[in-house]
Amino acid sequence: MKNLYIVTLEKLDSRYTKQWYDFWKEEFSKEFNVIYIDGNNVYEDSNINNTIDKGRFLDINKTNIWKAYQVVKMGELFRDEVINEDDSFIFMDGWDFGITALKYMSQLNNINIKIYTYLHAGSWDNWDFITQAGLREWAKHTELGWLKACDGHFVATEYHKTLITRYFNREQLKDKIHVVGFPMDWKKELSGLEELKQMPKKDIIIFPHRLNKEKSPESFDKLKTVLHKYQFITTVDKNLSKEDYYKLLCTAKVVFSASKQETFGIGTVEAMLLGCIPVVPDRLAYVELYNPLFKYNDSYTSRQRIEHIMERYYSSEILDKALKENQEKIIKDSLDAIPKMCEVIKNGI
Repeated sequence: MKNLYIVTLEKLDSRYTKQWYDFWKEEFSKEFNVIYIDGNNVYEDSNINNTIDKGRFLDINKTNIWKAYQVVKMGELFRDEVINEDDSFIFMDGWDFGITALKYMSQLNNINIKIYTYLHAGSWDNWDFITQAGLREWAKHTELGWLKACDGHFVATEYHKTLITRYFNREQLKDKIHVVGFPMDWKKELSGLEELKQMPKKDIIIFPHRLNKEKSPESFDKLKTVLHKYQFITTVDKNLSKEDYYKLLCTAKVVFSASKQETFGIGTVEAMLLGCIPVVPDRLAYVELYNPLFKYNDSYTSRQRIEHIMERYYSSEILDKALKENQEKIIKDSLDAIPKMCEVIKNGI
């Protein structure tokens, strides 16, 4: 088997990164000899796995320390002449300065490795944290360098691929970016909740997002003012553990989104897989992920969708069939993601 070095993300309990840590090794090991490149183990003692003190997705300071230690480890691998021709590397997150160091070392050592990434976000999205924080002026050039330096990139949706290629206006990037879905074993992730999923649902509508402007929480607040007979819950207000968060989703009938930014949307997917029927805007990645019955074009249609679902959750065979088919599609697409990535890496494309 060929070597595949995986440049990991920190294992955060509140994020998918903890699940990815085990899942990627298990799945990629079916095709490669997998070696993980982690940050410094000292973070086991400093709660990097459980806290985000600065930032939204990863701690903006701790994640750079983590990545810096990974660069040290990659440098040691080259110094010790461990890296071979035809070894491959994949970054769990393609927004990583380690790509620069890795490409620099591989080329100047004349070792022909392959480099891949999984892309989550960047300045190509007007609503992304990078853009909103004012980094776009310089970040765009850095990102383009990374995109060119690597042999391939993976994204969850066609929407995300289109967003990237249009932003950089580089036709050649299209062949480098592969749409594979979001890698996850959802059944395993949500196992142990079968009994709760069988309990009667309540007239609860869930808002699973952060309260940032790109998620349009005000749209959820407006719904509260007109749909008084239902209970509205914004999950971040509850400060729940992952287990209690899943338990809450098991009790709700609807998960609502009005996002202006979404390249996949883990919150709505998790909720849907736990029996919440999604009510989402007919835009962004939602267009390709969800059944037409679950999408809306304006606030009036969203209210109609919610009322229809709430009153017919248990009586509509059409809704039930649409929900089950959508759940099955997401589960299958996610399980197929890493095999698709393996195929690309094995073929060197």
